[in-house]
Amino acid sequence: MQKKAQYTITLTLVSLLASLGVSSTFLLTKDTIKRKELAVRTEALYVVLPGLESAPDEVTPSEVSDQDRVYKGLNKAGQLIGYAACGEAQGYSSKIKVMVGLDPRLEKIIGVNILAQNETPGLGTKMTEVESTTTLWSVIFGKDPKAIDWDSEEEWQLPMFRQPERMRKFGLLKKEKKAQPWFQQQFKQKTCNQLIVAKVKDDERITAITGATISTKAVVNAVQNAIDKIKGIVQPPAWEIK
Repeated sequence: MQKKAQYTITLTLVSLLASLGVSSTFLLTKDTIKRKELAVRTEALYVVLPGLESAPDEVTPSEVSDQDRVYKGLNKAGQLIGYAACGEAQGYSSKIKVMVGLDPRLEKIIGVNILAQNETPGLGTKMTEVESTTTLWSVIFGKDPKAIDWDSEEEWQLPMFRQPERMRKFGLLKKEKKAQPWFQQQFKQKTCNQLIVAKVKDDERITAITGATISTKAVVNAVQNAIDKIKGIVQPPAWEIK
């Protein structure tokens, strides 16, 4: 009986200490996590609202949760670029969160950016991967073989001999505008009616990631979720129209 009491007390103390440790960690990192999420959302707004000049304006009340806020973006001339909101849906193994930009008429998508996902590596995670266009030829010669004038003697001089710095950097090029993953790029200029998953390449629909159809459908559902939020705030219900 005495041993049982000791075990009970020990387990209770261990549980209390573990709970205290978890709660302390949460409290210490809560603000940092919130700042990081805000930074990710802010960066995403500039991706889905191309041409956005200053911080976007919120068109939802201040008491609305971060996940349900709707934003309005203006360009340098003060013209409306469009609206943006977050959306989410359950994927194959995680919740997928996206930021979506809609044109001022709420007809076409002008940008999609995936904020968070934890899908199967090598399959669902391809939704955030940028396809590399670098080839062995471009690393060595510095240009597309189709662009070379084979009749020109100058073209036969390897760029690495003319530019020693290029050889030292092993093909590092001038930093260009960050490319977007092909999967996210295909949502641009799509209408709501085109948010249909196709298993083969189809420019009029959303081409599924090979081996990750469930993840693809989840992104489409998350995008639709964001669109519904925008239309629910910006476009008044039919019964309100006079």
